[in-house]
Amino acid sequence: MKTMIKYWALAIGCLAMTLSFTSCSEDETSLTAPTNLSFEPTMGGAIIRYTPPSNSDLLYIKAAYTNSLGKDVYRTASIYDNKIEIDGLADETKTYTVHISAVDKWGGETSSTPIDVKPGRSFINVIKDNLIINPICGGFAVIWENPMGAFDQSADNSVAKIVYIVVEYTNAEGETRVRYLSSKQRNVKANIRNVFAGNYKVSFHVEDSSGNKTEQSSPSIVEVPEEQESLKFVEHEDPINGVVKEFVWTLVPKLTTLQPAWEYKNEAIFDGIIDSNTSNTQNYCGTDCDNSSVTYGASIPWDTDQVDIVIDMHQVVSISRLKAWQRAYTYDSQPYSGASGQTSGISDDYFYYQPQNLKRFKLFGSMTLEEGDWFLIKDCDISSNSTAGTLPIYWTNPSYFGHENVYMPTNESYQYAIDGHEWELDAMTDSVRYIRVRMVENWDLSKRNIAGMSELNLYGSILVPHDELAAREASEAKKPRRR
Repeated sequence: MKTMIKYWALAIGCLAMTLSFTSCSEDETSLTAPTNLSFEPTMGGAIIRYTPPSNSDLLYIKAAYTNSLGKDVYRTASIYDNKIEIDGLADETKTYTVHISAVDKWGGETSSTPIDVKPGRSFINVIKDNLIINPICGGFAVIWENPMGAFDQSADNSVAKIVYIVVEYTNAEGETRVRYLSSKQRNVKANIRNVFAGNYKVSFHVEDSSGNKTEQSSPSIVEVPEEQESLKFVEHEDPINGVVKEFVWTLVPKLTTLQPAWEYKNEAIFDGIIDSNTSNTQNYCGTDCDNSSVTYGASIPWDTDQVDIVIDMHQVVSISRLKAWQRAYTYDSQPYSGASGQTSGISDDYFYYQPQNLKRFKLFGSMTLEEGDWFLIKDCDISSNSTAGTLPIYWTNPSYFGHENVYMPTNESYQYAIDGHEWELDAMTDSVRYIRVRMVENWDLSKRNIAGMSELNLYGSILVPHDELAAREASEAKKPRRR
């Protein structure tokens, strides 16, 4: 009997101790609150530094506060850190009270120590100040710098902050549309397309991922020009030859230095034909250092004035975007399929991304043929073109038809080559009459030959049409010259 009483007493004592410990873990803690609080303002927040309690029971440090949206939130820091970062404080004119406490392994929390924090200027306000909207043909170019964004696609995006741009534009009839743009990149240029020509009232605001937003910007008037394609030729009905082309674009012989070889033809880049799969054609430009008629030497003088095609468009344009096509087909050999011989009208394989095919070119513009007047419009690299979709896969194979490094196309990259590679400009160019296409690189590291561009299209505003320019020049030619 006495033994049973002792067991009951022991059990009751253990239960009391357990209840006592449980009560202590929920309501009390042996920790002390962090000390030596200080803060460093950041964009839309702050870094709070502290001395954590020296206690093996510490689990984390907690910062509780009310953000700019009036929501109660908290952030935590591990036992291995002496600082904690808070954000979501979009109004830099306000002071925010942050309560810092320590939490133990059982959930017990110390009393909090308050610290008044004044954040730095929020990154969304910085973006609001630097964002610009430029007119482009058929739309707007929205350009901004995000000081909290990643510098490039390959950078670590874990600390980059995404931003949302909400653009409103209203036409003359009072119809308003809203477009949403977003990015985590540092420097961003995004285009809003499919906008009719006319004057628009345009405004915007910037939001972060927490829901903070800037005030709506003051409306600005933006005149959107109609997008026009630079006219390369005019078609006429001929009773004998049928439809014939009268070319508006013409080569400038004294400045065109790309030396054609084999079936290559410089004029092919503006003939309106994007290659053919029926026979060996002359629908693309190119050159070959191994051809006896070409005197470049052992290698093409890439990215120099020795591989230029210079064109007089016989019109004055302002360019907003351009498209280019690679050579599309091959005939005598089929490197990917392994076939050989003529294709009997249907190519067994595309020529896109083949070692000799065009990978990169530069487009220059000018209003005169004076060397000092040329300016770079765009450095066009197909391999880094953001609109090029899934690019070919880089492949090393020493036995691949004598080429050590090649790019193996995918179905997606084929489709983008078929549609044409497109480059958008950040803003419309100054007036341009002459263009210079400079060959910079092919897909093969040997760089000995190039089966280059099949077609080039330019889009923008036609400032002076070709017939008007011709009339002006004819009028100037009739004026008597002073002796």
